[in-house]
Amino acid sequence: MEIKRDQELVEAYHYDLPPEDQEVEQVIRLNFTPLESTDPDYPQEDSILQIRLVFVLPVDDRFIVQGAVSQVNHILGRKVKEQTDLTEEEANELVAPLFKIVERLTYEVTEIALDEPGVNLNFVSTKGEDGQQSE
Repeated sequence: MEIKRDQELVEAYHYDLPPEDQEVEQVIRLNFTPLESTDPDYPQEDSILQIRLVFVLPVDDRFIVQGAVSQVNHILGRKVKEQTDLTEEEANELVAPLFKIVERLTYEVTEIALDEPGVNLNFVSTKGEDGQQSE
């Protein structure tokens, strides 16, 4: 699969202390949204797909990072209308830059906020019982 990627967009990123006496649930939600080109010369055989990652990540009861990042991808020579048109490997390839930017942001922010080496997040791809992909 040949992909031309637009720049990643950090829509929101928050570093917070966890609320007292309240457990925060981890959330990782991926949205695959097909987009239509407004350019009449855009190749009909290509697809535009926006990937958006929304996350809430409690880390070791020390802090919470949460936010949303997205990226527009142009898939060349192939029509993709929804996530099910992609294999698991292809979907992983499309979302990888979003997870990398969350990892990098978290490392840099925690290095400053905690005045110690930054915290490394490591996302591992799994396929849940419902067949939905998560990272």
